[in-house]
Formats: sequence, structure tokens, C-alpha cells
Amino acid sequence: MRLSGWQRIVEGFLIISILVAIYMMVALVTFNPADPSWSQTAWEGVVQNKAGSFGALVADTLFFIFGSLAYIIPIVLVLLGWFIYHHRSKILSLDFTVYGTRWLGLMLLVLSSCGLADLNFDDIWYFSSGGVIGDVVANISLPLLNVLGATLVLMFTWAIGFTLFTGVSWVTIVDQLGAKTLSSLTWILNKLRSDKHEIMRPFAADIAAESDMPYAQHLNNSDNDDQDDLLLSSYTTSSAVESAHEHSFERKDPVYTPSNTTPIIRSSSAATVKTVSDPLMTAIVEPAASQPYVAPVEQVVPQVEPQSYVAPVEQVAPQVEPQPYVAPVEQTAPLQGLSVSALERELEKDEDFTVAVDEQTQTVINAVVSEQPAVSQVYTAPVAESFVPTANVDTSEDGLTDEEIFLKRIRDKQKEQAHLAGLDNPFLMQKEPDLPVPTSPMPTLDLLQPARKTVEKASDAELQATSALIESKLADYKIKVQVKGIYPGPVITRYELDLAPGVKVSRISGLSKDLARALSTTSVRVVEVIPGKPYIGLELPNKSRETVYMSEVVASEQFQNVGGALPIVLGNDIAGDAVVADLSKMPHLLVAGTTGSGKSVGVNVMILSLLYKCKPEDCRFIMIDPKMLELSIYEGIPHLLTEVVTDMKDAGNALRWCVGEMERRYKVLAACGVRNLAGYNAKLKEAAEAGHPIHDPLWKPGDTMDEYPPLLEKMPSIVVIVDEFADLMMVVGKKVEELIARLAQKARAAGIHLVLATQRPSVDVITGLIKANIPTRMAFTVSTKTDSRTILDQGGAETLLGMGDMLYLPSGQSHTIRVHGAFASDDDVHNVVNDWKARGRPQYIDSILNSDQGADSLLPGEAPSGDDDLDQLFDEVAAFVAETRRASISGVQRRFKIGYNRAARIVDQLQAHGIVSAPGHNANREVLAPPPVQQHD
Repeated sequence: MRLSGWQRIVEGFLIISILVAIYMMVALVTFNPADPSWSQTAWEGVVQNKAGSFGALVADTLFFIFGSLAYIIPIVLVLLGWFIYHHRSKILSLDFTVYGTRWLGLMLLVLSSCGLADLNFDDIWYFSSGGVIGDVVANISLPLLNVLGATLVLMFTWAIGFTLFTGVSWVTIVDQLGAKTLSSLTWILNKLRSDKHEIMRPFAADIAAESDMPYAQHLNNSDNDDQDDLLLSSYTTSSAVESAHEHSFERKDPVYTPSNTTPIIRSSSAATVKTVSDPLMTAIVEPAASQPYVAPVEQVVPQVEPQSYVAPVEQVAPQVEPQPYVAPVEQTAPLQGLSVSALERELEKDEDFTVAVDEQTQTVINAVVSEQPAVSQVYTAPVAESFVPTANVDTSEDGLTDEEIFLKRIRDKQKEQAHLAGLDNPFLMQKEPDLPVPTSPMPTLDLLQPARKTVEKASDAELQATSALIESKLADYKIKVQVKGIYPGPVITRYELDLAPGVKVSRISGLSKDLARALSTTSVRVVEVIPGKPYIGLELPNKSRETVYMSEVVASEQFQNVGGALPIVLGNDIAGDAVVADLSKMPHLLVAGTTGSGKSVGVNVMILSLLYKCKPEDCRFIMIDPKMLELSIYEGIPHLLTEVVTDMKDAGNALRWCVGEMERRYKVLAACGVRNLAGYNAKLKEAAEAGHPIHDPLWKPGDTMDEYPPLLEKMPSIVVIVDEFADLMMVVGKKVEELIARLAQKARAAGIHLVLATQRPSVDVITGLIKANIPTRMAFTVSTKTDSRTILDQGGAETLLGMGDMLYLPSGQSHTIRVHGAFASDDDVHNVVNDWKARGRPQYIDSILNSDQGADSLLPGEAPSGDDDLDQLFDEVAAFVAETRRASISGVQRRFKIGYNRAARIVDQLQAHGIVSAPGHNANREVLAPPPVQQHD
């Protein structure tokens, strides 16, 4: 057969390697220092090297680099060619990790060998014995380790390199040397003994053997019959014990088949072994009379020697250790000896749901279980006792016992009930199993979906072509620009433009739609100011969009080395670098975006990043989810202060509790003399380490049953997350705006932070009072430029690309940052939530939701308004409302020509005095006061 193309190349390489090796060896052997070479020049003359002037050059170079080890290089070259030729069919499927370690071992061998040669061998010609490599290694190691230390280190380095290169263990070498030495010594000793026996054999030829003596023959004849019986009983006992041992070992094997769990039949020609019928014992089948004994392949039948005494067949040998019972595959009883809880777990093993067991069925189960032995008890049958097969096995149920048939029918009945009730639908949420406690202190990155790069980035030629197209299209509008920088990102590419003198930015901003049409893109965003640069930016979407996975952002150095108290990840910027923020410094965040823009995914990413960095003692959550879908997945994590709030009335109570907790924290901080939560926790820790723990300064006798005030504990940060606070304001009313505004104004130092998300960024939801106290904004794709100005105070959010593309406005800045939000799938959220559920249970505070606070109640610490606090127009408005039977803020505002806030305050005062009711589901109020009495003349 002819060679293929690859085989021809490999065989040609083998021939070339042999040629080069022979040539190099000839050059090395016939080296003459007088020949002109790389390291020296000489007079023109006859070259003495047999390989010519090039051979002299090669030999001189090898001696200079490797020294005396240069003679090994041709051998290594031949071995390399032979290795490639020998593995030519597998060269494309080699394990490069193994061969990488081999190359590392080869380099260690070369370095250590050259160093040892330089330290211990004489120089060769005018070259160092270790070459330039040996000189470098010796010059580095000698000042630090001296000759002896350097030699020891290099010898052990050589040993490591030998192991990495060859894969041969030094322990194996030592074992083989010891085995060869012992075998040699044994052979020598046996040889000496055989020689000694050969010498002593003539003298022992006249001595008779002991077995030929008369008394020995008499003993053998008299004990023959008794010995046979003893051997039989002893062999029967050992056979039964060995069978139990074999089955116990077979059950420990995680992978087994019915063939290797079949009990081994042991018998003798003189007796028959009875079977054990109890289902808790291994079946020993009675062999046929003509069936010979067959020993297993992996075991050898032990030779039974005569014993001085053997227990009778009817008794149990007390020396036999009890072995755990292992049933064969055909007669396995998996529910034998289980407790009630274990039995219930066994009943739930085949179902993904839980069906309640009635009292009568549970009583029968307890009665059955109580008759079975405990799990820790081991049943051991007498060795030679015979049993008769039981008659209570129903053969119609595949050979199961009565207990197994009963439990099987229970499971079948429960399955039927669940099927009729529709609980076995696999698309429903199943009951979560008991999760193992993780060993790591915090969640690991393997819980998140790994990043996958499935999109190829645009080439440099395509980017240059697009930049030239931008310059030409703007030239059509009499605008001369020059592209100064191109920054491709995962979603968009920014082109930095240098405008000609006298060109205003507003001209290009007005041409954004025309540029998008000319460049055949969905949208073009013009960045009018780039901080630190005299250019403007033109952001164009990429043809193929990359997905920014949360795992790669969490694994970045920016997030791993962040030092904030509440770090959150946002995603990647246009250059692909991770964007990480600190919620404790924001201190509140306002998020807006239409449906499908990635707002909920962004909120989930923030929560997961906090779960990756903060323990429950550092950060606690209050989650308000009007949609009952986005945040309910976090139910049960130990970070929650209360259950996920889905009722808007409970949401108002939760916000009022936050206000009360803020006031309490401020009093404690003032008593401790600190300015914020971080200073309080640091002072508390310092006082505890100094042996002077701080007691609660606000405690009064009678507050609790304690005799002395309790010690202050570490206060965690509280993050209040509202997924859709527009719905909250619509249902609960104006009070929510006051609560949010009050928290936004004062709660930063107390460690309470707000994350408010909405998909309707209108002025009646994001009011001026809220915007003034929440400087940090985050805008996903919005519908109009008006919405963008509402959330960001500037345009640009309406041109975003959706699916996580957002503009981030940090606190105290006026320039937004374009961020491509990280993506966290539902599986990522489930994995992290389950990881925290396995670590601990939440400790809910009942007073957050169970307090008697309605939507129309007063704030904590607020007293009812007196007559002195009433508005001057209160009586006139009350009369107007009672007469017209309408109580709307806008109506009061128009009738009395006052501002909206004053009209709202007067209506709230009317509500506090019982004149009008609280707003209903449609924000309308009923007039409770009776109409005025009509006076007739």
C-alpha cells in the first residue's frame, strides 16, 4: 500500500532527523579548536572537521551552548524523529497536557544537567563543561547556595525533570531495585542451601522418614473416619461464612450485575447444604447430587487443615463475626429495617411530588415498620440451621413478600391520587429536595453558566471600511470629520471623530437618523462629549451581537478585588471591561426601562452579585414584587428580613418599618458617636476586642424581660428592592412617595438603600422629589426621548438596542456610561439561591408585615395634626367637598387656585379628620361627611 500525504511527510522527517543527527555527531567528534567557527576566526587554511566549515560552526555552537552535553543532542534528535514516526497515526489526537509536562521536564533536565556539568566536570576544549547554560545556572546558584547546596538543588531538579519527561516514578524505581535486590539475595541463599543439602545428602540417606514409622501409620488409620466428619462440618461452616462475606463485599461495589451477585454454591461429596428461606438471608441453593463444585475464578478454595476441636453442627460458631445482610438481586427487600422517616423517603423516591398519607395508612405503616429490625442491627443466621421456605409470598406480585406488596399498593394508590389531582405534571414547580451543605464559604463560580464566545468580531478591514464610509457620508452633508479612534465592543463599536474647526456638534446630533439610514444600521447614538478627549463619539451596533455572561463579569479582577460594602456588577463597557459599582456609595438606584429591555435581568444580576459578596450578617433584603414573578424566586434565602412582599398594603407596611428602623438606627448611631453604619460596626468590634462591649443605650426597664440592657449587635445593611414601584404608587397612593422620599433623604448613613425599578418612567411616577434624592440612575431602552429625559435628564436612552443595553449615570456625574448588561439565566439564579438555602434558613421579622399599619396611617413618630397645623383653607375646602360631594386633589387645586402639593396636603388632612375616605383602587375618594343642611326662608 502507498503512503498517504501525512505519512510521507512524517517518514521524510524521520529520514531528515537521522541525517542531521549523523551529521551533528560527525561534526562533534571531529571538532578541532583551530577551525574557524562561530565563536572565533582563524587564518584561511584547511578545515580539519570532517563535516566541513558548516560542521565546525555547528559543533562550536553546540559546545558553546551545551558544553559536554552536546554529544547527547543527536541522540535526542533521532529519538524525536522516531517518536513522531511511531505515533504518526495518533499525532492529531495526542494529549497535549502530557506532552507539555514532558517539554517542561526536558527543559529542567537540560538546565540541571548543564549546571551539574559546569560545577563538577572539567572544561572541554576552551568551552565550559556545561556551556553557556551551565555558566548562567552556576553563576545564579553559587552565590546563594555554594557548591554543595547548588549540587543538591540541581540533582533534585534533575530528578523532577526526569519524572516529568519520562513519567517514571522514583518510588517505582526504588521498589524495583529493592525487589531485584531481594530476589538476588534469595537466589544466592537458595543456591547456598541447595549446595549445603547436596553436601549433607549422603549422611541423611540412612535415616527413615517419619511418615514411615509404625506409630504414624496407626494414628492415620484410627483417625481417618472422625477426621472426615470434622473436615465436612468445618468446611460447611467456612463456606456459609465466606458466602455472607462475598455478598457483603459485592453490595459495596457501586457497579454490579446480577451475575456477580449470584450466591456461590459450595458443597462436598458427602453432605448436602440446606437452603435458607428467610428473605433477610442470602439464598444458598441446594446443589444437585451430580453437580460438581466449581470454585469462582477470582478466589481459591482454601485448604482445610485438621482442627483439634470443631463445634457441633447444631450450634452457632461464636467466633464468626456478624456480617451485614445483603440480599441477592432476585430477592432484594429494599424497605426492610427502615424507620418511618426513611420509609416515607423511600415512598417519595419515584415521585416528584408529595401526597399526604391518611391516618389509617400511616398507622399500618408504623405497625409494619415496628416489626422490622433497626437499620443499625445486623441479622446473622445460625451457620448450619435449616429453614423451610415461607408460604406467605404472593407469587402473583413477582415474588414479593406481604410487606412489600402492601407498600407497593400504597405507592400505586398515591400515584393514582396524584394523577387524578393533576399533581404529577412535570411542568409544575416540584418540591425541592434536601440540598447538601456547601463546603466553600461563599458561592462558587461553577454555579453560573460559563461564558461562550460564539460570535466572531469584526476584522480590521471591516472597521476601516466603516470609518471611511462615515467620513464620506458626513462629507455629503458638508461636514468634514476624521476618524481618530475605533473601539469595538461586544455590542457596539465607538468611532471617535475629530471635527473640523467651526463645526458644531448639534449638526451631527440632528443627523443621527440620516446617518443610521446611510450606514444601514438600526440606530446611531451620538456622544457629544467624551471626558478627557476633544472628540465626539459615534456608536454603531455590531452586525453580530455578543452575550455578556455574568460568570465572566463576576470572575473579573474588578469585581474580585472591589473593596466596597455592597458591590454590584452591571456588565461590560464598550471596550469589554467589567463595570462594577458600590451600592453603599450610590446610595440609592433608580432603574427604568420598557418591557423586554433587560430591566428585570439587570435587577437579578445586582442581587446575585450581592449574594456572591455579602453574608446574611452583612446585608439583608426586603423585596417588593407586585408582579409576583421576578423576585419570588428568592423566597427562602437567609438574607431576607421578611417574605417576598406581593401585596401592596404589606409593601406600605414594609416601607414604614424601614422608616422606623432608620429612626432607631440614627438614635443608636448618635449615642455611639459615629456618623454612619460602617463606623458603628467598626466601633462595636473595637469595643468587643477591648473587653468593653457596648450595651443598648435606648433600652428602658420594661421594654424586655431582661434585668440589664442587652448588648448591641452588628447592624447589617438593608437593601430595599422594588421591582415595579409605579404599580405600588398607583395602588397605595401618595404616602408611598413620602416614604420613599424620606428614606432617600436620610437612610444612607443608617445603611438602608433603595433600588427602585419601573417600566413607566413618567413624571407622575418618577417625581421631582424622588429624582432629587436619588442621583444614581440606570436607563435601559425607553420609548421616547421624553422618558429618557425623565430618567436621565438627557436623551439617548431611546436609541439603545435592548436586551441589557443601558446607560448608567453615576452619582455626582453628568456624563452617562454605555454598559452592556450581564446576562444571568434562570438556572443561574436557581443555583445560587439553592446554594444559599442549603447554608441556612431565613430569620423573618414578623413586625414588618404584621404591624397594624394601613395605607392611610401616619408615619412612625408622627402625631395627628392639630388645629394649629391645619391649612388656612381647610374649612373652606371641607365645605366645598361636602357640598359638591367630590374629593379630588385636582378639583381642589382648580377651585382654590393653589399648588398641587398644598392641595394634596389639605386632602390628606381631610382624610385624617374623617371627612373623606382613603383613595380606592381607581384613586377616587368618597366623601364621608354629610351634606350641608339646606335652610329655607
